[in-house]
Amino acid sequence: MTSEQPTQPANPRSEDTVAHFPVAPRRPVERTFHGHTFTDPYEWLREKDSPEVRAHLDAENAYSESVTADLAPLRERIYGEIKDRTRETDLSVPDRRGDWWYFARTVEGGAHQVFCRVPVADPASWTPPTVEPGVALDGEEVLLDANAAAQEHEFYALGAFSISEDGTRLAWSEDVAGDERYTVHVKDLTTGRVLDDAVAGTSAGAFLTPDGRQLVYSVVDESWRPWQVHRHVIGRTDRPDDLLFQEDDPGLWLGAELSADKQWLMLSSSCSEYSEYRILPLDALPEDSSAEAVPAGNHLNLPWRTVVSREDRVLYEVEPLTVAGGQYLLLSHDAEAPNGRVSLVPLEQAGRPLVEIELTDVLPASDATRVDLCFPTATHLVLSLREETTPRVRLVPRAALDVLVATPNGTTAHGEAGTAPGAAASSLLTGTEAAFDEELYSAGVLSAEYENPVVRVSYTSFVTPPRVYDIPTGRPGASGLDEFGVGEPVLRREATVLGGYRSEDYVVERDWAEAEDGTRIPVSLVRRADLDPSVPAPVLQYAYGSYEISTDPAFSISRLSLLDRGVIWAVAHVRGGGELGRAWYENGKKATKKNTFTDFVAVTRHLAARADVAEDRIALMGGSAGGLLAGAVLNLAPELYCGALAAVPFVDALTSMLMPELPLTALEWEEWGNPVESAEVYEYMRSYSPYENVRDADYPPILAVTSLNDTRVLYVEPAKWVAELRTRVAHPETVLLRCEMAGGHGGASGRYAQWKDTAWEYAWLARCLGVAG
Repeated sequence: MTSEQPTQPANPRSEDTVAHFPVAPRRPVERTFHGHTFTDPYEWLREKDSPEVRAHLDAENAYSESVTADLAPLRERIYGEIKDRTRETDLSVPDRRGDWWYFARTVEGGAHQVFCRVPVADPASWTPPTVEPGVALDGEEVLLDANAAAQEHEFYALGAFSISEDGTRLAWSEDVAGDERYTVHVKDLTTGRVLDDAVAGTSAGAFLTPDGRQLVYSVVDESWRPWQVHRHVIGRTDRPDDLLFQEDDPGLWLGAELSADKQWLMLSSSCSEYSEYRILPLDALPEDSSAEAVPAGNHLNLPWRTVVSREDRVLYEVEPLTVAGGQYLLLSHDAEAPNGRVSLVPLEQAGRPLVEIELTDVLPASDATRVDLCFPTATHLVLSLREETTPRVRLVPRAALDVLVATPNGTTAHGEAGTAPGAAASSLLTGTEAAFDEELYSAGVLSAEYENPVVRVSYTSFVTPPRVYDIPTGRPGASGLDEFGVGEPVLRREATVLGGYRSEDYVVERDWAEAEDGTRIPVSLVRRADLDPSVPAPVLQYAYGSYEISTDPAFSISRLSLLDRGVIWAVAHVRGGGELGRAWYENGKKATKKNTFTDFVAVTRHLAARADVAEDRIALMGGSAGGLLAGAVLNLAPELYCGALAAVPFVDALTSMLMPELPLTALEWEEWGNPVESAEVYEYMRSYSPYENVRDADYPPILAVTSLNDTRVLYVEPAKWVAELRTRVAHPETVLLRCEMAGGHGGASGRYAQWKDTAWEYAWLARCLGVAG
């Protein structure tokens, strides 16, 4: 074992510097809702452009650096460990689209990727070319060098990256401030010239139509909600771009995409609870809109077809496809199926009330299987599913659909039990999954191009570096394929971990804790295999627990720096996430949100009772909505933890949800409830919002990290929280705020800056956990 000897947690402050932490002046302002008045002393910190606010944030950064100066050598060691274990010239596996293989190079010293392509040499071969560091392939072209583009900016992040089907044009978007406002650029790949068709102020998503002649993009409103979809005709500069659709409901997010077969344009208005799709054949989108455009706003009048109205309150996704010669819609939805089901709907029934639509189930509802995604290729349905907490990929031959729709009793009306499809269809509809030998893993779809005879999937676990597999697909029973039309997975790449990493040096365990109401909470534990179980070890406990986002098994190079110092990594799969299906999420949102926090505390108490865990050396970590969890848990049980890292933490949740003008607030009401309209929601959020529930107690050392330009969780939330904590906790000098002054929700840009940030945070955690020696 290469761990350092544990030491006792040290107080990160000495008495001679206690008085030097920044003190934010108290300037009380009142907020009154539903008969309750809250006096907020630090709301003035919201003035982002105020010199006083900037000076305060600078002082916080200076203080954090000064009181952790002794950790600088450890930070450098951890940064070096991350860097030395990372193959800096790592490569993606080339992905075939049309006549080209596309891939990305990550070069030593480069913080971003270089996007490249080479022509397909043998159209009959689906074996990707081998890419080696520093060795150019025959005919290799550089499409975009993000390293070079980033040189001119303090912050740089890519958004969209779209190549036309014929390979002649590239569209990409850039954020150079961290505020998630992007500018789209277009490049002619036949000449290498960047065109004059730059579009500023877009959201992250943008794509070219298959012929490369039109660009579809979305823009956000004042609250940062994507609400309009526009199209730009390449080369047209004589008038504004055309507005394709505008979503006026402030609680819905508008998105645009192409169907899997690239024949349809699809718009989705959605939230976490329901959606509404509009679809349009691409050939119905006129290239020259001068005759159709409405003068006011260039709003095109287009024959959109609604699939299922928002009035039916169904959460769904859709893909048009042909089955047995007929036109159908493949619907992945939650009608009478909280975990989702997949059904076929005749295209002509689109737009009818749900009770009048005939649903033919491809994958029926199940309490054990959560349907995440389902989309077609020319030969298969590719399903992303979740069973027994783990994400997996299933392939179903489309031949089964032909049999299904031809079965007289295979069609059922909404709400009726119906008759099971015939045996032939049932056999094929079960589909097949690749077999893996680990209990806890994550498998996901990387690419499934419609005409390609391979489906590319990813595989990883807590101890297995990411792998890329190609799964051959085609006609069931064809040469090399089984009865489902699927061949053996071909390993194309496993990420390289330098420094002699061996997965067998680490072990993964699934444990279960019991919540206050008796619910069993899954816990994932990762540790060194050579840890002596008779010697209690420190634990870093992590959770997220919101938006039905699951904390799935995934490999982390940086995490090795803590594991090798004898720390046990624990993931609490609390309610509010999606690990155990839709009900797991529903029981940790809105009026049941407190389950997320009490589940986390229950896991901590469970771990503390284990013989191999040092109960006085458990630290907690959470980010964004997980930062809300961190703040709420600290208010509930600060005595259980030796330290807490809260990254971009949503700790002033009630204030933000009371301000519809803030970015994304109206959309967030679907997650937390609307305290503006509901006194009940207001009181419930007031009872757990971390900023408003800080109490006089002996809190552990706390590190809050944030970014000045974050538009999702504004910097002001952790800034106010830290200021309030310092007036209430027993050791205010141990509360730190670190603000990235040129970053967004994900922190600084570029992998080297992110590694340095991680090293900074892990060194601080190591001291809290007593392993910083």
